[in-house]
Amino acid sequence: MNVIIAGAGKVGYLIAKHLMANNDVMVIDKNEDAIRQIQEKLDVLAICGDTEDHHTYESVSSEIDLFIAVTDSDEVNMIAALMLDKIATVKKKIIRLKNSFFNDELIKVRLGISDCVIPSFEAAQPFKYLIDFPHARNVKSFEYTKALLISIKIPEDCQTMIIKSLTQNMNHKLVVAGIERAGVFSVPEDIDILQANDLVYFYAYPSAIKELKFGTFNAENNDEIKNCLIFGADNLGIEIAKVLLKKDLNIQLLDKDLKKCERANLILKDKVTVIKSTYGLDHSIGNDGVMPDLFIVASPNDEYNIAKCMEAKDNNVKKVVAINNDMAYSKLMRNLNLEVVRGEKINAYYSILEKIESSNIVIKRQYCGGEGVLMFRKIFHASNLVGNYLPLPQKLQNKGIFYVQREQQLFPYSTIDVFKKNDVIITFSKSEDAEVLSKWLHSNL
Repeated sequence: MNVIIAGAGKVGYLIAKHLMANNDVMVIDKNEDAIRQIQEKLDVLAICGDTEDHHTYESVSSEIDLFIAVTDSDEVNMIAALMLDKIATVKKKIIRLKNSFFNDELIKVRLGISDCVIPSFEAAQPFKYLIDFPHARNVKSFEYTKALLISIKIPEDCQTMIIKSLTQNMNHKLVVAGIERAGVFSVPEDIDILQANDLVYFYAYPSAIKELKFGTFNAENNDEIKNCLIFGADNLGIEIAKVLLKKDLNIQLLDKDLKKCERANLILKDKVTVIKSTYGLDHSIGNDGVMPDLFIVASPNDEYNIAKCMEAKDNNVKKVVAINNDMAYSKLMRNLNLEVVRGEKINAYYSILEKIESSNIVIKRQYCGGEGVLMFRKIFHASNLVGNYLPLPQKLQNKGIFYVQREQQLFPYSTIDVFKKNDVIITFSKSEDAEVLSKWLHSNL
């Protein structure tokens, strides 16, 4: 593909690095230092120029397969998407937005934008499920299904168990999609084991999640979350507060920046207690002297987020969540036994990659810090697979685990004779095996 990326910051850099192996990639930014870094480290064409000026694009091909705008300005991203049209025909445009009010269908149509990514909004969505399932470390939802991908830490008192012994009584409602053990991720088979301190990724329907029991862990016995403290009144902190307000929580939002506090108070319409503070944990104790049940650190600094979360854990806060902004800290946070949710930049990166690598046929999502990949292929009524079967080649059988979702149940792929309308083929794999599985899922269209 011919790809142009407007913006050479962290997100633009990571996307260019991911795409450069199999595509012709151009990165444009007026920041000379950022362009110099890309020129030194990546095998792409990096140009120092104004993305809002159509003259910047005069040297590009007349046909562009993909344009991605990820500067820090919504207005710049939208103008860049418009300016490129003066020079080239663009098949697909993806832009990052900070403000959701720009995500308007009329604007998208007039600018020819295919997809918008709003990282602060998307990064806040897992919190609605973290309230419903307080025992979860993270939760993801998907199209085509009510099933969720939920990560849970196995308690220290749990005896070793075979996966099949856990899942066999779940009425085809639950699959073990991955295990992180001692910092190493794997996709297990039914005959593999779970053991204490494993971080386990379950793909399951809510009814099955609530039935999970191992050791002293019982999903039905978790304490209700009522009081929440959020550190950080940027866009993400505000979006998290919006999500949690719908759960009827008592919420405090803290920031040391007075202007951010005033803006947050205006947006949240006095429904949240907004406090200007220097980020001391003492501020998490209300007038009644009660610690919050849920403690979220949503600053853009991962080292700070880690430090405040460890402080909260030392003070016995029930549930502590760290926002992860830099992938370099993702595994460290999990190794420190912190609950981790993607921040805006990581969310933007993964969301854009998922939109690029997904299609009308196959949807791709990543988990466990990008080490695991989940893919869906829905069998629509017009598909030539209805009444037929897509064989699983022998060479793929050790590349992941394969299921068919049918009428809110999950069946091992090998047990299905023929596909029915609305079946969904689901694969779980390590990231290095995802490409070959994607090609197989796209076969027999």
